[in-house]
Amino acid sequence: MNQQDVKAILLNLQNKQYIESDITHTFSENNNAVFSVKYSKNENTFEIIQIETNSLEKFKDVESAVQSISTMIIK
Repeated sequence: MNQQDVKAILLNLQNKQYIESDITHTFSENNNAVFSVKYSKNENTFEIIQIETNSLEKFKDVESAVQSISTMIIK
């Protein structure tokens, strides 16, 4: 998955037609969930949760979230 694919997913989560919904996209490897991302309409942030550690990172803009996700995918 490249950065354009990740960006498309994030923009879709932020899409106004879904803004009243609580949608989470989960990334997995070998059928094991690794991290998930959702858009918080209340805080206007992308929230990335690493499943194993349950750690949460928040990003105000799409590009920062894309960079973080891309880094996690490469690991």
